[in-house]
Amino acid sequence: MAASSGNVGGTAGSSSPRSARIQMEEALGKLDITEEEATPLVLDDREEEGTKQKWSLAGKVLSRNFFHIQTISSILRPAWGNPKGLLFRSVGRNMLVADFDTQRDRDRVMTGSPWHVNNNAVILEVFVDHMRPSELKFDKLQLWARVINLPFNLRNDVWGKAIAKQLDKNASSVLIDPVGGYLRARITVDVNKPLRRGMLIDSAKRQSTDWYDIQYENIPFFCFSCGRLGHSDGYCPTPGSRNADGKWPFGPELRADDGKKSSSAGNSSKEQASAQTSNRESHSSSNAAEKGTEVTSPAKRNLPSNLNKRKMPSQWVQKKGDPLTLAITAWEAGKDTVIVTNEVQNLGGGGHEKDHLEEEEPKKKKPTPTNSDTSAVAMMQPCLEQ
Repeated sequence: MAASSGNVGGTAGSSSPRSARIQMEEALGKLDITEEEATPLVLDDREEEGTKQKWSLAGKVLSRNFFHIQTISSILRPAWGNPKGLLFRSVGRNMLVADFDTQRDRDRVMTGSPWHVNNNAVILEVFVDHMRPSELKFDKLQLWARVINLPFNLRNDVWGKAIAKQLDKNASSVLIDPVGGYLRARITVDVNKPLRRGMLIDSAKRQSTDWYDIQYENIPFFCFSCGRLGHSDGYCPTPGSRNADGKWPFGPELRADDGKKSSSAGNSSKEQASAQTSNRESHSSSNAAEKGTEVTSPAKRNLPSNLNKRKMPSQWVQKKGDPLTLAITAWEAGKDTVIVTNEVQNLGGGGHEKDHLEEEEPKKKKPTPTNSDTSAVAMMQPCLEQ
């Protein structure tokens, strides 16, 4: 139902367009608007009874690169446990809305952050469909923080909560790790501000003010230059300065060690790409070797295209269990095969003394008599005498 009327009814009382304009001007800071602009469109956009309620989250991937909604959903769906009825839809660049069937699934995902898409942070907010895009801030990220190397007398619940409140007044799940001895708390950070690197504690018992480092668990990519999430130091809009040792103000020491292999230089996209390429090449080579198939080396790629592989000598094929031997050939009509062992270091001119080139000697043929006719007669002579 939609109507355009000067009487706003139950929403704004019995105000006229003139009074509505006055109210709008006051709300917009004395902005001069016309009567047409002050006339509201009244909509009854409430959902009909019996409509299934949706429990939704809005999310944004903090990255300068664009991610398709299919890419985002293929990563987040298994990470979230593939709950029943989960649906993704795109609502902007790197922005999404995820609909859940139950509030339990939605709250579980919300409290399980931080979530990543290719190590880029995913910022989540509770979403209702009557929200405006400008009301989605995507500026808060919940994660686990640690305060390490605390004195033994501060490793208890009382002092632990006081320290956690210094990090975030709404900190929750405060505990002291019995193995690591560090304080661990669930806090909320502002993604528009640099990550906090530490805190000062003035201890009366120690009679000193000491600095204590802060680490973050499962922290996504952040800038080593400014300490903010969402970009690397190569694309930092507000770059910092390096110290005398050439280090940025922030570094990999902000990442908590979870016992897994992680790359502290993961903020560089070039290093990521080179590492992935290297892993793929090594994986494919090892699989080929295990299957006993031929491994193509750079030297063997130079073989002539007209060479019949079925007639290749057996030493050209590297099989499982054989020593790593590179075989190359200067295959031409009438020339011998040249085999280069794995000790060869230089194929060009001026090679080292270590180089071992072994030429395969052609099979020697029996000498043929100069006069075949005479030899034949000589062989038949004993038969004629008989």
